[in-house]
Amino acid sequence: MIDYYQAFLEAPSREGFLKLQEEVKSETDFCSAGSFVNQLADLCQRGCYEQMFEQTEMMPFAWVASPSAHLYASIAAQQMGCEDDAELERFVTESILQGLLETGNGSADAPYQITYLSDRQDLLAYFSLNVEQQRLVRSPSGMMDVVTTTTGDDLCFLLGDLAASSQLADRPNLRLNVAHPRLASKRLAACSPRRIW
Repeated sequence: MIDYYQAFLEAPSREGFLKLQEEVKSETDFCSAGSFVNQLADLCQRGCYEQMFEQTEMMPFAWVASPSAHLYASIAAQQMGCEDDAELERFVTESILQGLLETGNGSADAPYQITYLSDRQDLLAYFSLNVEQQRLVRSPSGMMDVVTTTTGDDLCFLLGDLAASSQLADRPNLRLNVAHPRLASKRLAACSPRRIW
């Protein structure tokens, strides 16, 4: 399965990312709700960078398709003085986010196909958008999480298999979730003088 991950990073494409998503979702420890990212966010907020670094060093394969997981890995590596690791994780963060962006355009006809619930926050942070409200909508492709931003635009996220999960009932309200305290692009800029996005 790691071959799909390496193949995507070497030659990013929409098809490669969709295949990576499929492989990740088949992992026995796959958790769409965000437990791994939420743990990293909590450690980051408390300044526990050494513990955070240890967690990211043992990142389960089920989380390799998460922009947030790699972003927190880059922050941890930076804080621990591992510049090469931090740079590599920033590259992976950008690559995975670009793959996620390739899955759709956020419209009802071409919603973003998310792997984890935290992907919605990554995309909202990428676009620097704030949430006004969110709702579940049935579509021919399956359940969608439709987010209305404060600018009045709707962004649609296809939940796919996540909709069949009991985790969906407990999906975090995007306005209240503290897992993403700052915009992803600003967090990356804080780690490096070179702006990635």
